[in-house]
Amino acid sequence: MKHSGTIFTVRTKAFRSFRDETAFEIRPLTLLYGFNQAGKSTLLRLLPLLAESIQPHAGPLALSCPAVGGASLKEMGWLGKNPNMSPKITIEASCLPSSPNLTIQFTNDNGLLVNRLKIVSHEKEVFSVDYQKMASRNGKETRAIYTGTCNGIAWTGELRFNTMLPSGLPENAEKIVKEIHCAIKSLERLQWLQANRITAQPHNDRNSLCCHSDGTDLPDLLNNQEGQEQLKKISGWLQGQDGLGNEISIRPNFAGHLEFIHGAQGREQLPLFLAGEGIRSLLPIIACACWAENKNESAPSMLAVEEIEAHLHPTVQVALFDRLIETVRTGIPIALETHSVYLLRAMQLAVLEGRLLPEDISLYWIEQAKDSAATASRIEIRPDATLVGWRPDIFEKEQELAHRILDLRWTGRK
Repeated sequence: MKHSGTIFTVRTKAFRSFRDETAFEIRPLTLLYGFNQAGKSTLLRLLPLLAESIQPHAGPLALSCPAVGGASLKEMGWLGKNPNMSPKITIEASCLPSSPNLTIQFTNDNGLLVNRLKIVSHEKEVFSVDYQKMASRNGKETRAIYTGTCNGIAWTGELRFNTMLPSGLPENAEKIVKEIHCAIKSLERLQWLQANRITAQPHNDRNSLCCHSDGTDLPDLLNNQEGQEQLKKISGWLQGQDGLGNEISIRPNFAGHLEFIHGAQGREQLPLFLAGEGIRSLLPIIACACWAENKNESAPSMLAVEEIEAHLHPTVQVALFDRLIETVRTGIPIALETHSVYLLRAMQLAVLEGRLLPEDISLYWIEQAKDSAATASRIEIRPDATLVGWRPDIFEKEQELAHRILDLRWTGRK
């Protein structure tokens, strides 16, 4: 299924550095920009957290998700002034005319618990309840009595949270939640790739839905007939890039563990951990993209990648971005957290060339105020690729240095 326009929207409040309500639209291509420590990774990692929270037996919120890094519920909330604000997350099916949405606020009552829940459709409140009493837990599943209103009429009953999406709802509210679940289907096998993708050996058994977040178990996952086809696609793409080698294959190492082998013209094939950091950082991205395009049951249904440009020459950054556009065009949404001006320009060029539509791109500038509260500003992309609302000083440093060099050369001549 190919996506067009906004697929779904996530809103969050009192979530780590995002004190105030922040909207985050997911489109076929989502780009997050900002200075260091602005909150880009926090916002991107909300996606794998949600992806794992809608899996069976995850409970109301999957705090065991690798993207959370072992944080407690308190550490997931706003830790600035007034730190007792509890995190709130809204998932909106923006792709549907009724824009149904589910808002959940969490608390800690001898363990993680949903404190407040609200369901809205056609901008009208359908169901709104607060935690009342009798919380019980079976593994990560929680049950409790909630009281509030359903269609304006008083309602009290038990809700169960085997996942973030509750059960035990009245029929009309249950129908809306099913619509929302269908709208966020691309999250079901989201693959998150963290910034550190050059680990030499698998470091734990915790997956991020499809593979480890550093891609270290990809050799095991792609060691099959379908995987061989994907390796051919990867090798073919590498051959078209200067200096990236010409082949990726899989073979057992001396300990019997499968590993990627990197081939390049004029030298013997080497294990990937002996290759340069660029190819080691690049390979999990391109491998997951090719795997996702296969669209089998085990393949990623969406990608979320941190620091996509890490260790890559600008020419390779642009080539990789262009290759990911092909993945997006097959119907696989991709969210990227980046500092790269080259990716920004490559995106603008793709819009002008008709390979991407402006309405299929979400571009955000994220920054922190003096009180440490982060904000995410949506940047409009016009058909001529003009960026409306983009700060003009963001990528001015290179030009500033060039002007200073020219000034010093000029004054040195006098």
